[in-house]
Order: sequence, then C-alpha cells, then structure tokens
Amino acid sequence: MLLPLVALLMSCTKIDETPGTDNIPISWNIYSADDLNGTFLNDGSKTKAFVNNYSDLKTACMHNESSAAEKIGVYGSYNLENKTTQVFDNADLWWWEKEDGNPYNDYNGDQSQWNYSGENKFWVDNADYSFRAYFPKSKVDLQPGSGPDKLLVVYDTQMTQYDLLVASRNIKSRVENPVNLIFQHTLAALAFDFQFTVNGIKDALTACWLENTQETGFYTSSTLNYESSIIWPQSTSVPAGRRIYYWEPSTPLEINSTNAAKAYTTGASSYDKGNLYTENEGWLLVIPQTTKGPESLKLCFTTQMGGSTVYRAGLPATKFEPGNRYTYHIKISSTNFDVNLTIKEWNERKSSYDIDFNKQNN
Repeated sequence: MLLPLVALLMSCTKIDETPGTDNIPISWNIYSADDLNGTFLNDGSKTKAFVNNYSDLKTACMHNESSAAEKIGVYGSYNLENKTTQVFDNADLWWWEKEDGNPYNDYNGDQSQWNYSGENKFWVDNADYSFRAYFPKSKVDLQPGSGPDKLLVVYDTQMTQYDLLVASRNIKSRVENPVNLIFQHTLAALAFDFQFTVNGIKDALTACWLENTQETGFYTSSTLNYESSIIWPQSTSVPAGRRIYYWEPSTPLEINSTNAAKAYTTGASSYDKGNLYTENEGWLLVIPQTTKGPESLKLCFTTQMGGSTVYRAGLPATKFEPGNRYTYHIKISSTNFDVNLTIKEWNERKSSYDIDFNKQNN
C-alpha cells in the first residue's frame, strides 16, 4: 500500500472572481530547467525534456487539429491582511489562442499564448501570492490536500512513463508579470547499454528487466510531497523475483565490441511486453530512492545465443535523485560482466562523472 495521506485543511475562502484595483490580469511565462540551461545559453544547445515524445513543454501543451494538448494544472492564492483567498483552483493552463488572452510577448518576441481556462484573474495590490503547478495534468493522480502551498501526487512508474514536472512561485503582487513558472523534474532516469569487451564476438539482446532479490528492494510507486522541495517517501517494494519494467524487443538488438546495444529503445513484441518503456528514447523514468546494492537489486537480461538463460548483474548501491540521469554500462567478457555507471544532471551537456564500481575498493 502507498503511504496514507492526511487530508489537509485549507485556509482559503471561495475563489476570487473580482478584478484587482489596478485591473492588470495575471499572465504566465513557462520554462523548464532544460530551457534555462539550454535555449538561453550562448551555445544554443538544448536537452530533450523527456516529456514523452515531445521536445519541450510548449510543444506538449500546444493544441492543434491532430491532437489535443496536454495541460498544466495551476493553483494560486494570495494573502492580504491575514486573509487568504484562492484565485486558481487546479485551473488548466496550455498554449492556445484566447480572446483577451496573455498580454505579453514571449522570449522569442512572439505574442504569448500561455493562457488559462475561464475568465481572466487580476492582481490585487500589496498581496502575497503563492502558486503551485504540475505537468501533465491528465496523467497525474492528484490527491486531496493539494493547493497553492503544496502538491500531493500518487505516481506509479510501471503504469506511467510520462515526465512529472512541478513548479512553484511565491511573490508579491506584480513583482513579476508574467509570473515565471520554472518546472523541475521530479523523477530520475535510467538507461542500460550492453557491449562485449572481446573483438569478434556478437550476440543480440532479447529481453531486459529489473528484479528485487530482497523484500526491501526497489519500489515503483510513491506519493510526491512538493512544497518547497521534492520529497518521495519510502513506499512498498516490488516483491522479490517479480519482473520490473519488463521489455522484450520485437527485433533483438545486436551486441558486439564496437557498438553498444541500448535497452528500451525499440518497440516491444506487444504492448504488455514493454512498449510503455520505450517512450523516452531508452530512458526509464523511476521514483527517486536509494538502492541497497547488488544483493538487493539486479539487472536481468536474456540474449539470442543464451536462449532461455537469464543473466543477472547486481547493481551497486545508488542514490537516485530528482533531475539526474543514470547510465549503466554492462561490459561483457567471455567469463564475466562488469557494471559501470555514468551520472549526469538532466540539463548537463559537457560534463559528467563516471563511477567504476569494480575499482572502488582497489
């Protein structure tokens, strides 16, 4: 079972429908951490934000004729003279053309279309505002107690592989307009590649999954508690011996000494054999947590030459943190295989650090 949630009493009055004294509507500027560390750098580089198959939040939230947009959920309230009034109650925010919509130009100089549903809301002078937002609204299991000061979200990465993003802003009235919502990654991302160390040997990867060998091992669901920081409480682990993120590619991936076979990059033989886990270019999105080491969590795989033989590589104790991505390199020799790990921040491009767990004790 997931951790029990405590229903929180909110000190908000009914939603405010009246204009503020200066009649200036609240508007939005939406960024991800990837945008701030990519698009706006001098080198012009940008890292995919892992919002499923979309390149960035704007594309994911853009309504067009072929598909309905994903939406951002927004809460907002203000405090004035010790009285708190709610302004946005899980409102829809997405990129669409709205009459009398967002009254500012975006960072490309174009008229912004980050607009919210319903009538415009107006700033109230001299008030303290709190905003909380999350994405994607349609994929999130939002819990009672969520509001302008806290988000509570149940998430299961075996059922959903969509990037879960959150943002918060606490500001004085009109200190910034549009309000800058900077979204953070709440999940970690894992990737696995396989390579032979001996020239001339070839095989093909036919399946891949994780597996707990202890009852207190890896877990795939939890309840996000987001106020000022991202907190994922320990949850019930997947039972020992059960396949986690099982993937069986339609076409086996060749393994040799010159090219690494990266798991979870191609379609599976059927939906229930791992197509869900191929949505992010080979990256598995996981709940941030600390694993206990090779005797607790193992990477399991099968190969074409090995047939039904299951190879199990123990994964070293690792702290998976929100916004980091972890690449496990499985180096296979004729008698053994070694596991190396590369860790990068999500928005890093030119630096990382490598850990060779086989040399740590030398």
